[in-house]
Amino acid sequence: MADREQDEVMTLMREVLGEQYLQLEVESVLVEENVREQTTSVSCEVISSAGRSVIAGRGVGLVDALYAGVVARFAKEYPSLQTIRFDSFTIHGHLETKKGFAGTDAKAETTLQLANSEQRPFTFSASSRSVTASAILAILAAVAYFINSERAFTTLFHALKDAQARNRADLVQRYTNAMARLVQNTSYSEVIRKMRDELG
Repeated sequence: MADREQDEVMTLMREVLGEQYLQLEVESVLVEENVREQTTSVSCEVISSAGRSVIAGRGVGLVDALYAGVVARFAKEYPSLQTIRFDSFTIHGHLETKKGFAGTDAKAETTLQLANSEQRPFTFSASSRSVTASAILAILAAVAYFINSERAFTTLFHALKDAQARNRADLVQRYTNAMARLVQNTSYSEVIRKMRDELG
């Protein structure tokens, strides 16, 4: 998906959700890796509008461990997270940003490309002078995007049903148009599929 379109959809999500728009900010992270056994454990303290929480997971690397933790933490409430897959994962060092002679303090940019249940691509990037931090920030940005997409679609569904019950044709058209945009930008779970089927 083009970055511009993705940004426009995020603006729509913010308008629909208002104060309920979810942002995940990292305060601290603890990573433990056993190189010989190829296992990684991660514990990430996250701040959101709902307060502080800890996302913990275990996998075969930082990305795998953190995503496992995210799914364990959020997928019950937002089942569409279980339908997302990673298409690509890259880390690029921007050596022009270095401060020290060696360049080891340069910014690292992590870029993720994910596909939703309809195989539509989505790109998320984050930069930091820490490779670990940039990877975590990119993953959490992607997760927040799909959570907000599912939240916004559900919110509009209920608003549309209410508008139909009140014979508000103007609102029905407005909500229908917004949902048509969002439905392309989420990942289908059984919950969303049922709502979509109910709308015809």
